[in-house]
Amino acid sequence: MGSMEQTPGAGRPSRRSVLAGLGAAAGAVLAGAPVARAATRDAEQVEALVVGSGYAGSVAAHHLAAAGIRSVVLERGRRWPITAAHDTFCTLSAPDRRASWMSTTLPVPKYVGVLETTQATGVTVTTGAGVGGSSLVNHGLLMQPCGALFQRSFGDTLDYEEMARLWYPAALHMLRAAPIPDDVLADSHYSSARAFIDQARAAGLRVLRPAIQVDWDVVRDEIAGRVPASAIAGEAEVGMNSGAKLSVDRTILAAAERTGRVSVRVQHQVSDVTRAADGRYRVECERLAEDGTVLDRPVFLARYVFLAAGSMGTSKLLVRAKGRGSLPDLPDGIGRFWGDNADRLAIRVGMPGPPSTGGPAHIVATDWRDPAKAISLAEFPGGASPVPGEGVSGTFAMQITEPDGSFAYDSASDSVHLTYPNDDAGLDAVLGGVLDRLNAANPGTRTYSTTAAYTSHPLGGAVLGRACGSDGTVLGHPNLFVVDSSLIPGSAGAVTPALTVTALASRTVTRAIRTLQRQS
Repeated sequence: MGSMEQTPGAGRPSRRSVLAGLGAAAGAVLAGAPVARAATRDAEQVEALVVGSGYAGSVAAHHLAAAGIRSVVLERGRRWPITAAHDTFCTLSAPDRRASWMSTTLPVPKYVGVLETTQATGVTVTTGAGVGGSSLVNHGLLMQPCGALFQRSFGDTLDYEEMARLWYPAALHMLRAAPIPDDVLADSHYSSARAFIDQARAAGLRVLRPAIQVDWDVVRDEIAGRVPASAIAGEAEVGMNSGAKLSVDRTILAAAERTGRVSVRVQHQVSDVTRAADGRYRVECERLAEDGTVLDRPVFLARYVFLAAGSMGTSKLLVRAKGRGSLPDLPDGIGRFWGDNADRLAIRVGMPGPPSTGGPAHIVATDWRDPAKAISLAEFPGGASPVPGEGVSGTFAMQITEPDGSFAYDSASDSVHLTYPNDDAGLDAVLGGVLDRLNAANPGTRTYSTTAAYTSHPLGGAVLGRACGSDGTVLGHPNLFVVDSSLIPGSAGAVTPALTVTALASRTVTRAIRTLQRQS
């Protein structure tokens, strides 16, 4: 196994029916009835306000603290500390209210759960909710695209050599990520991954072992029975109870909080942003009870605002602010150039032996020879086979897509809705071709199904160079910065976007701090 390439650098198809219902309908950021203006509430004055505590928000808090700038981080969800009882999260086999952000479709009470599902036109989007954001619920698979694929996604707006020299290595260091070790991969819980490696190589695909946000010593403890099974049981999408997952609340944000310059306010959902006469930004919130009841409407007055609520949260916030007239002069690029990273789920059957459950996703097969048809396939822990008696392989495919999705404001409901055409037959043809290669090289296997209906990689809505400057400044709005996945135009170079989101946030926030220092 040591000969596999280790590169720097999302659900299980058989469980998708569970995940699709976990957080559907209500609770999407800023959706629903109009929020009453807190006009009479005294504003808390802060130097820097960070909206969101996922990858980008944690990086923003970290860099601001290092520069001596105090910040308040607003997070709509709750904290999810790993407990000694290893019962922080529910499981996919026994979901409860903890799995879903404000669901109105599950037979459980509404709750500030860990996973939000948003039904858009053309695609269903899943995102994390809580301190740590989507790092709580993704597989933590970190990949760096090659230069040609990076340029296909970003064009000339970013210098790949600079990213590869400075920001990708810095992001990997902050995230404390490492590839799956040989001894763990050799364990019986990971037999499906080993079979996928053999099949991918037989098909002439390049096999990578990317860095993952996992403490492999904890996974070894799981294997030995010293802590409850979590990673080896294939859990990821609603959290890992063993503590194996190194989500950013436990790494980057924790380090920022230890400086004493960062204050995290949980269950604070931002409802509006306006610009005050003195150039500062007035940010209105709803402080939520665990069942979504609004307990209070805090208001902050900030010199600097860093929007890091992810592509869905940041885009909705800005589009709504423009539609309501709170920030009427936002650029035309706001709410545009959105994509799903060309996410596709595929299931193959006829695999040898019963499926194993070891995770999270840790092996990726790629074909990047033709940049126009580049594709990456991440292998996922096996679940129940849809065909009795046959082994199953689940893969998550990523390509490069046109960022032709857009958000629109509905004044009648005071909400924002995403529309995504999701009709690129070329992407499906590339996926079908590589699956055919896998099946041809491995007789007895066949493709059972593919779908483009779901994504856990929303990207775009406030794209670099079209809505924001090189330091993340929203065009025409000094000291209002976007630093998250909203900056990325629809795809991240045919790989998982988490590493690029973290690296780009680090680059953007560093430049933003230089901007602020020049103002002083």
